[in-house]
Amino acid sequence: MKVVTVGTGMAAAEFVERLRLDGFAGEIVMCGDEEFAPYSPCVIPFYLAGEPLETVYWKGSDFYGRYRVTPRLADPVVEVDADRRLVRTVTGRSERYDRLFYAAGARSWYPRPDWLDTRGVFGFKTLSDMVAIDRYIREHNVSEAVVFGGGFIGVDAALALWHRGLKITLVHRNTRVLSQMTDEEGGQFATGKLAEKTGMDIRLRTTVADIVATGGELSAVRFSDGTTRETKLLIVAIGVSPNSEPLRGDDKGVPSDRQMLAEAGIYAAGDVAVTPHAVTGEAGVYATYPNAMRQARTAARHLLHGDGSYAGSVNTNVLKKHIDFPIVSAGSFTGEPVTWQRGDVWRRVYLKDGMINGYIIIGDTKMSGYIYQLYVSRRRVDGTIRTILSSPRHDAYYRQVTGCGAGRASGRGYGVQGVMAG
Repeated sequence: MKVVTVGTGMAAAEFVERLRLDGFAGEIVMCGDEEFAPYSPCVIPFYLAGEPLETVYWKGSDFYGRYRVTPRLADPVVEVDADRRLVRTVTGRSERYDRLFYAAGARSWYPRPDWLDTRGVFGFKTLSDMVAIDRYIREHNVSEAVVFGGGFIGVDAALALWHRGLKITLVHRNTRVLSQMTDEEGGQFATGKLAEKTGMDIRLRTTVADIVATGGELSAVRFSDGTTRETKLLIVAIGVSPNSEPLRGDDKGVPSDRQMLAEAGIYAAGDVAVTPHAVTGEAGVYATYPNAMRQARTAARHLLHGDGSYAGSVNTNVLKKHIDFPIVSAGSFTGEPVTWQRGDVWRRVYLKDGMINGYIIIGDTKMSGYIYQLYVSRRRVDGTIRTILSSPRHDAYYRQVTGCGAGRASGRGYGVQGVMAG
């Protein structure tokens, strides 16, 4: 049997590793857009912040050789012919498969794609982006930057560049940063702490209206409020779209069943997969590291053994890099809010029918593993949640009060909303 993966990211690497560790001896070909070994998008900002490149290769830079993989790199797949069981790449190469693992990830969305023709304007999604940004900063002696987008990717970019020593202007159209992983009050708290701890110039209800180029290089950015900021570097981080066109013909993602099958002989996982939510059942793209890992393992088990079932995804969001006030959230921010705050610590749980419907924890997230377990297990907590939120972490205490063992919210801080799983 010949297995081909579309994508060389975390989901594809986990899938291949599981196959080999479970005894699969057939041919494996991995097709990727970039020239690198499988890397973790969750940690590529660390490279931009100054860590060695080897840091991003979460399964080792020798992955292809160690797992007997034929890599087809820097040659994006542009078409999947399911009837003939072929994939075709942008250079015209065709690759036959018996089973296909489609984990093509997601790509940055740009309001003005022509901006990318100007040197100094970059996305913030791939290792290629990080390498190009790093080179540009060094070659042009960049000391400050504008980051367009205050969602997870934008804040991640701003923190990485700030950690590197750049002065940051963060521009966001919403009333608060991290608006998809917080409610209004939690987002305002996070926005204030971000500005306080980093000194960033955070401009809310504002967008980048246009850019100014001199000799083909960025020289300034014009904001929607009419002001202008001179800068050599603009990071555009306002959203991503699933790379589902080669298989589906659109960018809406690839629906997968409980075995991660999109159709006969084709599995889909990671940032491109549409799966049911483990709690609500609502179908969507829940692009996080833990979801991608579980999806890859489910697909590998089904391919090898014909069994295995995916329990569903959870939209857990974790921000922990480069800053001393981590943020963890999950679920829906509707229902009865229960809030506790002290100093830099802010915690809120939303209750519905006595169970956790969603939660936001800012500043001290050590308890988040327990809250996560209470959320997904659907336990009634209306009698204990106020005590839990107001107490310092103590494993024995939490196990007694919650009935849960010690747990992690989402894999050592690698759960990321909207990106980083494919």
